[in-house]
Formats: sequence, C-alpha cells, structure tokens
Amino acid sequence: MFHRNGKSIGGAVILLLLLGFGNHLMMAATQSNVPAGQSVLPVNLLESFTVSGRQAELAQTKIVDVTGQQFSKALQIETMPGAKMEYSVSVSAPVTLAVKRGDVLLAHFWLRCADSMTGEGYTTFCFQENRPPNFEKAAQFSISSGKEWKEVFIPFTAPMNFPAGEAGISFWVGYDRQTIEIGGMEVINYQSNVKIEDLPQTKVTYVGREPDAPWRKEALARIERIRKGDLDVYVTNSHGMPMPDATVHAVQVRHAFGFGTCVAADLLLGDSPDAERYRRTVLSLFNLAVFENEMKWQATWDGVPPSVDKALAWLRSNGIVVRGHNLVWPSWQWLPRQLRQYQNDPAKLREITAAHITDMVSHFRGQLVDWDVVNEPFTNHDLIDLLGGRQVMVDWYKLAHQADPNCRLFLNDFGILDGGRFNEHRENFYDNIQYLIQNGAPLGGIGIQSHFGTELPAPADVIQIMNRFGKFGLPIESTELSLNLHDRQLQADYLRDYMIALFSQPQVKDIILWGFWQKRHWRPEAGIFADDWTPRPAAQVWIDLTQKQWHTDVTLPTSPGGEATVRGFFGTYAVTVTSGAKSKTVAAEILPGGSRLQITLE
Repeated sequence: MFHRNGKSIGGAVILLLLLGFGNHLMMAATQSNVPAGQSVLPVNLLESFTVSGRQAELAQTKIVDVTGQQFSKALQIETMPGAKMEYSVSVSAPVTLAVKRGDVLLAHFWLRCADSMTGEGYTTFCFQENRPPNFEKAAQFSISSGKEWKEVFIPFTAPMNFPAGEAGISFWVGYDRQTIEIGGMEVINYQSNVKIEDLPQTKVTYVGREPDAPWRKEALARIERIRKGDLDVYVTNSHGMPMPDATVHAVQVRHAFGFGTCVAADLLLGDSPDAERYRRTVLSLFNLAVFENEMKWQATWDGVPPSVDKALAWLRSNGIVVRGHNLVWPSWQWLPRQLRQYQNDPAKLREITAAHITDMVSHFRGQLVDWDVVNEPFTNHDLIDLLGGRQVMVDWYKLAHQADPNCRLFLNDFGILDGGRFNEHRENFYDNIQYLIQNGAPLGGIGIQSHFGTELPAPADVIQIMNRFGKFGLPIESTELSLNLHDRQLQADYLRDYMIALFSQPQVKDIILWGFWQKRHWRPEAGIFADDWTPRPAAQVWIDLTQKQWHTDVTLPTSPGGEATVRGFFGTYAVTVTSGAKSKTVAAEILPGGSRLQITLE
C-alpha cells in the first residue's frame, strides 16, 4: 500500500528494530546471501536516524547492543500512545547517493518487538522523496513482529529519479505504546544488474490459507455437527388432525453464538450522520457488545458516567447482550492515577480495590452477561505484586461473584495464540487459570484476545490451542479480535479462516471484534469499514458468515403426517406455518439435543 499526502493507497503492517551498516559497498553473501551491490545509506546510519512527524514528541530512540545476530547494534524506538496516524511519528535517515528511474533496489533489515500491549510491534518502511508536497514513494511496506528477530526483504524499482540528498528512508511508528528494534538495515542499489524477481522478498501470508486446506474442510464438517440441531414441527388443524402439505418457514432471529464488537458510548448516543450509521451497523451485524473504554477503572474512578448507563440501556433494549470490561487491569499504567498515592500502603490499596470491584459489579448487576475481572496479568501485575501475589486474584473473583452471582467471570489476556508449541505468555495464562480454579475462584470463562498484525498463527494451531484450553470445561471467548493489515485480501482471508476455526470448536462461545469502523478504531487499518463507511473485503466476510452461511432461513412442506424437520443453527426462530388462507407465526428455539414444536392452525 502506498501513501500520498497522508492518504493510504497500499501495503501490509510491520514492527521493527533497525541497525545500519557502515560501508557503501555491501559484501556479497555476508547477510543471508544478499547479492553484492551499492549501499545508498550513510556510513553512520544508526546515528543518522532522527524522529520526525507531526507528533514526533511521542517517540524516542536509542542505540542498543545486540547479541547472537549478524549485527551488534540496533536502533530501539519507543512510542507512546496518542498518535493520530501511523505516519504521524517516524524515524528517518537520508539516502546519500543518487537513484535513477528504473534502478532495482533491495531494502533489508531485521525487526523485533521488545514490548507492546499485545506482544506484537508494528512499523511501515518507506523509501521516498524527502521534499514536500508529495513525498513520492518508491517503496512502502508494513509488517509486524513478535519478540524474536524477523528478517525482512523488500525489493522495489525506482519509479523516478531521486537526486543525491533528495530521498530518505522512514519507519512509521505511530501506533499504540510499543518498543521496537530494527537491526542490520541496508538499502542496496543494483541498478540494472539484477532482475527484481531474482531478489528475496518477504511475503505476508499464513499456513493453511490455500483453498483446499485440509484443516478447513474438517472444520466446516465439525460446524455442521456441533452448531446445528433439529426442530421437529408438528402441524395440526383445530380438530387435532395432522395437516399435510402445509408450508413451514423457519427464519433465525437470534443466533445462540455471540458475534460481537466493542462499542463507544458517544456514538451510540450521538445525533450525527456517522453516529446514526454506527448504530445501524451495530444493530444489523452484532448480537453482543462490550464498551471499549467506558467501564475501565480509569474512566469510572469518580463513578459510572451517566452516558454509559444510557448507552447500555439502548443496547439491551435492542436485544444486544453486553459484557463488562474490565475490573482490574493491574499495572500502574492502566490503574487510576489517583491510586498511585497508596503505593506504599498495601492495606489501603486492597481496601480501595475491593470496594471498586463490589461497587462496579453491583452497579451493573443483572445487566451484564460477563465481566473481565482481571485483564492481562502476565505483563500487568504491579497491583498483584504489591498485594501478595496471585491469591489476591482469587479474592477479586469472589468479591465479583458476591456482587452478581449470575454474571460469568473471565480472565482475559493477549499473546495466547502467538508463537509455536511453547509460548511463555500462554503457559502463564494456563497456570493462572489452573491456579484460580484450584484455589476456589469462581472463574466462569476464558477470554483470549486476538490482536494480529502480520504474525498470523496457522488456523490449525489456533484449533489445537483452543482444544487445550477447552479441557478446563469453561466457555472460551475471542474477546478482542483485530487484524491490523494493509493487505485487504489477506485481512479478509484470515478473518474468514480464524472465524471458521473458532466456530468449529464447541467450547468457543463468542467472537468479538475490537471495533469495526476505521475512524473509531484503536488500529485504524484493522477496521472492516473505511472512514467513509465503505465495506472492506473483511466486512463482506463478516456479513457472509454471520448473516448468510451461518444463518438459517428455510422453507419446507409438512409430510402426510403433518411433520417437518428444520435443520438449523442453534438459536431462536420465528416459525410461520401456512395452509391455504390460514397462517400462524410462533417463536421457537433450536437447542442441542433437538427441539419440538406443535402448531395448531385454527
């Protein structure tokens, strides 16, 4: 994806750590067998990087030591929250040699994430003019990485002449809080001596994407078995006699599975055209909602804002189930700043936290189906440490249960689906669940966040991980799904396959998007609707799956015995029976194990 005048026109997301090499002439076969060519970057590349952009104050850089790699130094970039756009914060370095139109070049570097809210870090690499107004680009590529170093190759052809000193490279880093590192950075010019197709290229995809992937065929077959049931409809006349050849029309009005999104109270209550469109979209595409920020402790320190109660009432009046997020996000970064004054008074901290849990759950008693009691304790545990360790989490769950015994209580965390067979974050999550259960916490569910960039886990691996956590016998929710990808087809394909993988697992009860509109999304490129409400391909995937493929609307005749069996997805239905001039509509439900409905046409 390319950008011109700040507007996006192509790409795919990336997280980085960067390092420069000092020689203009790169040696062949010294770095992953990259062919020799002429470097166009400064000899002192690391020292040449500067922070730029409209919100440059949100980032800071430093050079750090690296071990175990082909480079010994890297540029570390720490970004704070608040950037309006990804290019609002950049680190840039000059291109010192001229590049001619038609020259073939290769950008090459390693990247990794040292710290972030989700375990992944993001960046976008650009080779561009360093002059306004257009900042014409020769290359733009976005990518993400986890904590391990990822090698990245970006071949490109110069579309114009770039005189010496009039071009530069940039890494856009205007994302949420993250610390990324970029190492081994080089841009090599081969002029016309190498064909671009012969150069290495990083391609962003995932294992199991192919149309005939065996995992998908198996998952779709499981969906037919585990997500559907039979509704036996018996139609009689007023004398109790069977009515053959009557028409039975069954249409699903509510799915038993939760297809949800996070929402913003101001848009649910607003009177602008965008707010109206926002509400219509919520009502048409989702049956489950969670407030993105308005129920967090920082937002409710002085009490629950009236707008939250009003927005909650609107959701519930429209048949949308609502979950609570979250009660304790136990690091100083996410706790109310007013709490910090009690840092050296554990007894007071315990008392205030207990009161907060009781007050919040009591306030919303009977209105919420779930609460995320503890959020992300693997990376956010300041409060847990101060209050004596994991036992305090057990106390928090018991307090929440006392305040609302009918609300399911979840542990919610990120990074669970990342990595290979062993993932320290995943193991900690598993151990926390086991600890809570063994120590009497009324844990009611498992919340697995799913914020993805270009590190896309194979759907088959997702299924395996869900199976492992399913052995706890608790409902699992995909609580926060976002696909921060510029490649729209990749975004759509992975959303399809991720949803198929989860929907095929009986222990999974809900899939919740962490926002759906680009203009109000914490990671705008992850929105399935663009700023102007144009549906992206991922939006069509969501609509096709939830409104068509996994939605039942069937018409069939009754047998000579007045019977008809509706095979449909679990949920509630409106069943209309018609025979001649007579017609009757009744509510019904398809449940696991089968359901029976008798309708008498008067």
